[in-house]
Amino acid sequence: MERERDESGQYTEQVTLDSVLSVFQNANLPVLTATEVAEELDCSRASAYNKLESLVDRGELQKKKVGARAVVYILMDE
Repeated sequence: MERERDESGQYTEQVTLDSVLSVFQNANLPVLTATEVAEELDCSRASAYNKLESLVDRGELQKKKVGARAVVYILMDE
């Protein structure tokens, strides 16, 4: 599947920060893993992870380690 490009030839963004936030807002519990977000948005785990980390940096999500290698992301109260 070929990715779309904008007028300048740059690849268009497939997964936006807003789309990631909407996954949290529509979830039963606002606590999700990168894999869960990736599955919901039909994207790679790496793409979901990068967006989740950006949202952590912006203070919109909190990151919590829950095991040796497990991490969950939590939507902050608005």
